[in-house]
Amino acid sequence: MEPLGPDDPEELGPYHLLARLGAGGMGQVYLATSSYGRAVAVKVIRPEKLADRTFRIRFRREVAAAQAVGGRYTVPLVDADPDAATPWLATPYVPGPTLEEAVAEHGPLPVPSVLALGACAAEALLDVHSAGLVHRDLKPSNVLLAADGPRVIDFGIVRANDGYDLTSAGTIFGSLEYMCPEQATGAPTGPAGDIFSLGSVLTYAASGHAPFIGSAAATLLYQVVHDAPDLTGVPKPLNEIISLCLAKDPRHRITADQLYAACAPGGVEQTVGRGWLPAPVASSIARRTAALRVLDTPSRTPSRNRIPVSAHRNGHAPRAYDRYGASSAPPTPPPHHSYDSGHMAEAPAIPRPREPEPAAYPAHRQTPARRRLSRRTILTASAATTTAAVVSTALLVTRGDKADGQKAAEPLGPAPPPLWTYRSDPLVQAPAVFQGGSALLKTRPGNMVCLDLKDGTRPKWVYRGISQSPTPVVKALGAAVALGEGATVIGVDPDKGTERFTYDFGADFRFDTLFGKISDRVITVFGLRLQRRSDEQGVATSTNTVFGIDLEAGRADITPISPEDVGIPLEPVVFPDNFIYADGFRNVTARNTDDGGVRWRHPVGYELRPGLAVLGRTVFAVGRELMALHLATGRLRWNVRAERGQFASLGVAGNTVYATGTAPSGVYAFNAANGSRRWFCPTPRLNTDHPIVAGPREVYVPAFRNGNGFYAIDAARGTLLWNFTDGVETGVHDWQLASDGAGHLVAHHYDRTYGVPTP
Repeated sequence: MEPLGPDDPEELGPYHLLARLGAGGMGQVYLATSSYGRAVAVKVIRPEKLADRTFRIRFRREVAAAQAVGGRYTVPLVDADPDAATPWLATPYVPGPTLEEAVAEHGPLPVPSVLALGACAAEALLDVHSAGLVHRDLKPSNVLLAADGPRVIDFGIVRANDGYDLTSAGTIFGSLEYMCPEQATGAPTGPAGDIFSLGSVLTYAASGHAPFIGSAAATLLYQVVHDAPDLTGVPKPLNEIISLCLAKDPRHRITADQLYAACAPGGVEQTVGRGWLPAPVASSIARRTAALRVLDTPSRTPSRNRIPVSAHRNGHAPRAYDRYGASSAPPTPPPHHSYDSGHMAEAPAIPRPREPEPAAYPAHRQTPARRRLSRRTILTASAATTTAAVVSTALLVTRGDKADGQKAAEPLGPAPPPLWTYRSDPLVQAPAVFQGGSALLKTRPGNMVCLDLKDGTRPKWVYRGISQSPTPVVKALGAAVALGEGATVIGVDPDKGTERFTYDFGADFRFDTLFGKISDRVITVFGLRLQRRSDEQGVATSTNTVFGIDLEAGRADITPISPEDVGIPLEPVVFPDNFIYADGFRNVTARNTDDGGVRWRHPVGYELRPGLAVLGRTVFAVGRELMALHLATGRLRWNVRAERGQFASLGVAGNTVYATGTAPSGVYAFNAANGSRRWFCPTPRLNTDHPIVAGPREVYVPAFRNGNGFYAIDAARGTLLWNFTDGVETGVHDWQLASDGAGHLVAHHYDRTYGVPTP
């Protein structure tokens, strides 16, 4: 805390400034008092930043994020004016040091304190993620230590989990030592990125140092993406728990609710309270608390302070805050949807036309929908779950994909040179979709791009304003369909790139993943149905839901999926009358797309890989076995057991089903009718998280390291033909492959797309 300087304001809104608390890259934070005598922390944008429109936009986003997030271990918004000449926001002042200050002054925290910190921070992240947001800048200086538990603060670079990013090309926001690999490579960052950052924060709390340390930014970023973390000085069981947070692949990281259970098996209430911090840190908090008593003065009966937040201008109803940070909302109009026994929701949503904007190539923009704020996740981890159980299970996931030591196979010849190369903003990790003689792709920060298959060096058109959901565009109702922000579905003319329709299904829903289409007019989306408690800001319960969106009627038919399927990576195959997936109880499950009812379940008894495939009237699934199930009944037609390891990914074409194997590494081809093996092609280690792509005469599979590109295999003979690579290692950014079955192969990773000739 420092005294005010000569250039500091004395008043901001209704608050009288007393001292400087600290400063960051975007703003200055002051200790202030309200007219009621309450101590608050007031944050303002630095004067030199006000000329940059981006910083004011980011500040509005911070206000909206702080307004959305509620919970015990975050700091609520009390008041704000993001449109003032000097924009500011106010939160309650927490009389405690940051984690960075506490460790620097008193040394690493003991194991019980770090476990309590981990549990509380995990709960705070659940609140952040439940609001559809990602923090992106979790670090020791953004964690306050209070007597009743820590607080996660500072939403200055928060972004929507499925929405827009203000990051310019080549720009990285965040603190390098605590950044996740996705941020370090410029890839989209989801909730798993915050878990990685929290693992780095817990490393600092337990050892006094970050897990990645470098003198130069480039060195540090390389370590974050490629090197093992330095956990020197981190005692057990913290080192095991932290290791699960710091997995390079976000899919292998522990989740927030698993981390909560690992750190506090009996619930956080048993870990936080009197004495959760070591005595020196507790004394520091007591001194700060005593110093605040001078601010306690008698106050008159308060009137409500209202927040002129920018979200109101974009369609949000304003929310009123009293001096304690509690909120009350004005009456809201009826929701867009009504419910019938919890199964169906219907309401028309009116398409809104958009106007194109001039560009070097045709470019069109979706006007951003208002941000859908927030929900409260119920912790799903059982209080009986032990730390050892959570750690050991996740370790199996993390360690289960090791190289088998086999001699690497060598391609027979050189790869064909690409017909064309397109350089762009970072691409969303979803394969291209073909439309006539074009390929449709998605790039950050939310663009749909159309490339000509003959010469894709420049886009035919670009449409701006879709979400970054990592799923392909879907062709339906004569449009290229993608998700927008919140609960928005957008249809784009595939020839012109102009908007054909937009449906916004309102604040009671959130659409996360576009699975595919049931028919030409009905698409399937996975997301959330929210039920809010109006008396608590930012609090809601949610139901994971599959939505059937009728694009002609503008209607959403809603069916909650089974509780056992919550939290698993759903990768269903979707087509008329069928929604088929590997469920959470080791079954292959087929649901009816009309009402979501279970048509059949085929029990397997072991963990299945999430990706399935359908060919004709047969469903294929892989794990320890490759199995073929009858589409109508789920009855087993045939199965083949892996000799060692497991089958890991699938592809189908003609009368052949292809499967990757892990031990030895390679690709198998089986007769789809009876399961007889046609050939096995040994390969170097493969990335088995993506399906096998089958062209007319060749089969394509990505290499384990994306710097090694992908391989082509002769579909008739099973011989390894060539290896295509540009030699660029992009961390977690995998190769995405797509073939139109007519001689065109489009391959992309990070910011490069290639048109590869095929026979």
